[in-house]
Amino acid sequence: MAARTNLLLLAGAALVLFASVLGFVSAFTMDDMPGMSMPGQASGASRPLSGMPLSHMPEMWVAAAGLVLTIAVVLRARVPREHAASLPGGRKRITVAVIGTAALTIDISKTSTLGFVIPGMRDEYGLEAGSASLLAVAGLAGTATGAFLFGVLADRLGRRAAYLITTLGFTVTSMCGSMPNFAGNLVMCGLMGVAVGGMAPLLITLLTESMGGRTRSSVVVALSVVATAVGYLVAAGSALWLEPVFGWRVLWLIGVPTGIVLVALTPLVPDWIAPAARAERPRPEHARVLTGGLQRMYAVVIGVLTFGLTTWVPTLARSGGLDVGAANLLLTLAAVAMVPCAALIMLLHHRFGPVLLTVGLATVTAVLLLILSGTGAVSAISWVCAAALVSALFSVNTMAALFLPVAAALADGHGRGRTTGTISLYNRLGGLCGPLLLAALVSSVSEVLIAVAALALFCAGAAWVISHRRRAVLAEGS
Repeated sequence: MAARTNLLLLAGAALVLFASVLGFVSAFTMDDMPGMSMPGQASGASRPLSGMPLSHMPEMWVAAAGLVLTIAVVLRARVPREHAASLPGGRKRITVAVIGTAALTIDISKTSTLGFVIPGMRDEYGLEAGSASLLAVAGLAGTATGAFLFGVLADRLGRRAAYLITTLGFTVTSMCGSMPNFAGNLVMCGLMGVAVGGMAPLLITLLTESMGGRTRSSVVVALSVVATAVGYLVAAGSALWLEPVFGWRVLWLIGVPTGIVLVALTPLVPDWIAPAARAERPRPEHARVLTGGLQRMYAVVIGVLTFGLTTWVPTLARSGGLDVGAANLLLTLAAVAMVPCAALIMLLHHRFGPVLLTVGLATVTAVLLLILSGTGAVSAISWVCAAALVSALFSVNTMAALFLPVAAALADGHGRGRTTGTISLYNRLGGLCGPLLLAALVSSVSEVLIAVAALALFCAGAAWVISHRRRAVLAEGS
């Protein structure tokens, strides 16, 4: 039975990967590939897509069939939790950390790509800001669904099975770069969101379970910050170097090769890690309920900030007077600077804890943005405008990288996937409001910065209340 199951899994995965590679190659070799500019052209908008029928993309249907087969086999062949392994040793722990961080990077990069795709898509389809924001809404609605769905599946089917489904789903939906119209892009972006939305809670859960010792939380936070920085760097770098050559559609299509790499790493992902091996201390039930509710509120606000800025910063930077190349270069450099900052964030987290770190980041960001907006420098000087936007994005992305590892560390081992998925769900629901909120303000950078500053101060207050209430409840229950 095990041999048959493995054979079916291999067949399903092979169908997905083969069809995805075929679709990827076809996108670059098709003579009249609409929306994909050839080397030397400045933009893919000069060759708009003109209603290619989906019947001309049989590889998409083959890939979908392979994914359905894989999901069906996984649902029938769940691995019992009793087969949990002990805490990984040094080398295996590093392997899991690398895989988890790499996959989390892909999750961040695909969400961040929304902001870089929208300007080119608006040009090709002639969309207004409100209509273009529907792409972000579709993607984030998918990530909200995927966050909760795969949080539950991770607890029921095992970490490895959930990981396989998310990575295969991500690889398949990367073919959305070949969609012939805006409606098709909306549908595929939503499906991609379901796949990548499950990665964040699943991988934070996996990293939390695999790390040991008193520095576990700080290490997971540092890895999350690294993934956030590198993920945005991948998105910004792709927009900087690939979009001018191949057009905006390539920003989706590059998910195929990266997805294949992630799928190939599946055998190295553990199914379960025994809770006893992590020596977790039990927490009072009323403390978990209280902090969970406050965490959900905080997650919503962080979602509004992070996804709203990520979606619209490239457009806002260009409207502030920078050309496309300069705006993308500045965002890329900011992402590069964020990578070494992960070590500093880890040290500050270990020294002061997540609350003081979050409060400090949010307060400094809010004060800086209010000063820049109040003095009028943002409106008068294009590079000050771009620098302010990048600073805000840097800060809120760091705050976002902090909260999910903390939620995972506070959760019980037997329901960690569901708990982390639920917190991530609320974060994505907040993210749904972010692009729509900022879409109404994209004509004024100053108004956007003032709104971000106000929400950042709210986050600082919420983090402080969460910490104070949790300490009080824990003291009461002890």
